[in-house]
Amino acid sequence: MYDTIAHYYDCIHAELTADLPTIHQLANQANGPILDCGCGTGRVLLSLARAGFTVTGIDNSEAMLARAQDKLAQEASEVRARVTLVQADMADFALDGHFALALIPYNTLFHLPSTQVTQALARLRHHLLAGGRLFIDLANPLAIAQTPDDRLLTLEQTFTDPLAGHTVLQLASNRLDDEAQTLHIIWIYDATPVNGGPIHRTISQFKYHYLYPHQLELLLHQTGFQLETMWGNYDGSPFNEESERLILIANI
Repeated sequence: MYDTIAHYYDCIHAELTADLPTIHQLANQANGPILDCGCGTGRVLLSLARAGFTVTGIDNSEAMLARAQDKLAQEASEVRARVTLVQADMADFALDGHFALALIPYNTLFHLPSTQVTQALARLRHHLLAGGRLFIDLANPLAIAQTPDDRLLTLEQTFTDPLAGHTVLQLASNRLDDEAQTLHIIWIYDATPVNGGPIHRTISQFKYHYLYPHQLELLLHQTGFQLETMWGNYDGSPFNEESERLILIANI
């Protein structure tokens, strides 16, 4: 689903760095290699590799992994040596070796319906070393469940495409299915050439399958994990209805 907007992904998430100190702290506590699930263009993976950690990244998008590989090629040889990129489905993968820490970063788990969440957790459990840990980072599902079901098109942000120099408008329309716990999102990217000319429109559709804390805790238990802690933000504050994030750290 990200193949369509891979070109814009880094621009969209240029300001997303708040999770990195927490992830680095967990990496420092881990005694072994790290698995980055849904690594995309390498936002988290490259940050960890630059800091000296050995990281394997998996993603099912060929276009996103190609961008990650392009960025990795610009890194120093010692950074490149710490990284392995694999095209694979998070709910159905098999890798050589085991990991001390598995990451499902920023909202990645939302792309899986609950049946596939169970499969993904089971695969991760199989690939973790004894005592290994799992980090899951999601937007607060209680806030998602309050998304207005107005299907109106709204402007989310404006950014400049650094390669083409185009000004890009990012717009979104939402449809909430609260019974199925699914948020349907249409993202539209309108790129305006610097010197004028026709606007180029890119449209991408996503489904966010949100789960509530008690549902996630049950799935973790069913797949052999023990929940260590549940935070409402990267500062370690307890989760509540008003929290910005839902962060779970579990172990085996």
